[in-house]
Amino acid sequence: MNTTTPPDSATPSPGTPPMRASRASVPGRARAFLVIVAVMVVAGVVVGLVWTRLNPHVAMTMTDLGPFPNTELEAARQVSMDAWYAALGAVAGLLLGAVLATVYLRHGVLVVVALLVGAVLAAVVAFVTGSLVANGAVVLTWHPQATPGSPLTAPLGLHAYGVLFSWPIGALAPVIPLVWLGWSRDEE
Repeated sequence: MNTTTPPDSATPSPGTPPMRASRASVPGRARAFLVIVAVMVVAGVVVGLVWTRLNPHVAMTMTDLGPFPNTELEAARQVSMDAWYAALGAVAGLLLGAVLATVYLRHGVLVVVALLVGAVLAAVVAFVTGSLVANGAVVLTWHPQATPGSPLTAPLGLHAYGVLFSWPIGALAPVIPLVWLGWSRDEE
């Protein structure tokens, strides 16, 4: 039995670095994408639950023009619904974006796409989860049918849908500094 190596398979010399794949494997990239998106969506559920606990009920009175907060404090509470959502989304996106980008940045642009998709899904999931838990239904607009002077309680919801962007902005913010610091380069 001949145990010599065939002439076409060159053995590297001791000083030659081993050959590395130029790209990560496709299953590894798909797994990284799914893990990033799944982590962000689970965080969206958690943030949605926390958001419901941080917002107090807003007492309102029905007027001829529609529901109106009873006091300035109640109006501030109504605005704080959006502020709490934006703050929770930005912090969760920033922390998870930094951790996930650090772990998976070797996959290149896939990480940016996964963080973007995951953050958008997390923003929607957080809103839907919070709205379902607090109100029993998703409330996009609130037009109660009540007589003027009737006391009402405002449902938990967003009044400025731009705060949904706090998730993707927070999640993508750590990517640029990590790339600048050289985390994407292979170790030599």
